[in-house]
Amino acid sequence: MNRPPVNDPGSEVGASLALQRLEESVWVVQAQSGDREAFAHLMTRHERQVFYYLRRFIDSPEEALDANQELWVEVFRGLPGLRAPAAFRVWLYRLAHGRVVRFFRRASAVDAFTEPLGDAHAELPEEPGTPVDAEAVHRSLGQLPLILRSVLTLHYLRDLSLEEIAEATGVPLGTVKSRLHHARNALRKQMERNADEIS
Repeated sequence: MNRPPVNDPGSEVGASLALQRLEESVWVVQAQSGDREAFAHLMTRHERQVFYYLRRFIDSPEEALDANQELWVEVFRGLPGLRAPAAFRVWLYRLAHGRVVRFFRRASAVDAFTEPLGDAHAELPEEPGTPVDAEAVHRSLGQLPLILRSVLTLHYLRDLSLEEIAEATGVPLGTVKSRLHHARNALRKQMERNADEIS
């Protein structure tokens, strides 16, 4: 059975998402005016997913917690300068991505997010249609190269569009398409390898 696209405002899911984003924009405007309760709402909605994103790259829970705290301080300080409240999610993940890049630069992995991946215009494969074990996905995701892990996590974590991922990571749209194509294939192959090791 075909599902309506998540971003289709005419669908029930799309209408709910549109309402959430409108509510979020209101919170942003209120938080920009100094409303701490509105900022707390933003944190409540996004902190778990942002921390998950950080943990995909930072193995140490303590360092990930530090990065998460530093990120939300950065968000609090920078929020008054955000001109488009509707762009909050993309801006938030751009800051989170920047934290991850800086973490790996300190760890002498400067090129971790700049490795070329080939054809930037590759067609995207179909989305997987069968349910998979979440633990197996998380394990395999953690074994992917950093640039593949990043785009795949952003794509599925908060249903960011390809255009939003490009803006959040600061790379061209064609590169995002290419990385997502490679990431899906790499994840599937890694999951198959892990399954073979267990069997």
